[in-house]
Amino acid sequence: MLIAATAGTLPPALRAPLRQTFATRRLDLLAALVRVDRDAGHYIPDFLTPLPPGFESRTAEELHAVATTPTWRIAGELNVAACGELANTVGRTLPRGLIETDEQQTAERLATELEQVWLHVLAPRWPRIRARLEADVADRLQTVGRQGFAAAIESLDPRIDWHDGAVRLHGRFEVEVREAAVTFLPSVFITGAATVIDPVPQRAVPGYDPEQPGPWPYPQRRPPMFVYPVAPRKPGTPAQAAREAELIGRTRARILAAVADPATTGEVAGRLRPSPSTVSYHVQILHRAGLVRRTRDVRRVLYQSTRGAG
Repeated sequence: MLIAATAGTLPPALRAPLRQTFATRRLDLLAALVRVDRDAGHYIPDFLTPLPPGFESRTAEELHAVATTPTWRIAGELNVAACGELANTVGRTLPRGLIETDEQQTAERLATELEQVWLHVLAPRWPRIRARLEADVADRLQTVGRQGFAAAIESLDPRIDWHDGAVRLHGRFEVEVREAAVTFLPSVFITGAATVIDPVPQRAVPGYDPEQPGPWPYPQRRPPMFVYPVAPRKPGTPAQAAREAELIGRTRARILAAVADPATTGEVAGRLRPSPSTVSYHVQILHRAGLVRRTRDVRRVLYQSTRGAG
């Protein structure tokens, strides 16, 4: 969500709750770093969007990664945000008055503020978001199996391609990153691909010359991360819906259409008016047939149609 805010593409449904959370919870430092206006492209410190330790990483793990960011990285990235070349290029600078003199205190404060954003903005929406993310990853893996890795990469976004064994993203900046690995993350918040590329060594080290040989000026370089938009769902045409009703029955076809977005059997029953037990019976049949996928939440089970996904 923060990356969508930096790109200026945060959905309207989230802009108001995020602003309200900033104001009511007094998240002053995070509010200074993140603008939620439409087309408000800017840079925020990359340590606020850490590499996830795994696909099933927990929120507590990612907040811990923010809070325990090495001080050299905090200082370097805050310097980029406050007065670096990149900040000047995209038109966003950070008020220095809000920064703690102790970098670790700054990171811990930001982790605490991020937790409030999670609790009040994202957590209520997370089951459906997670279901869409998992569905997209499953579809991308099928593309890898059917068409190969290059085809899967080029299906992520029109600006991303695979060329001579390397991933390229066509954008406003020209940067060559010689890393052995890249992390790809799906997002339901962005409309176009975004990158997180370590800005610290080139822009925050006094006297650093990338053309000169020598040791890397910092202990560790962060691997690049590509964030790509989850593919939009492709609704069936009326003719397809009619064929489905003929093949699987009108009730199951209606249920299949009702789970184009992730939903529980109770929610489907509320929309279509059959009993929850009837919906559950038909959903289980659709699931065994591979027409819906199931995602387990802590308290609920969500179902989503596999028709036209990817």
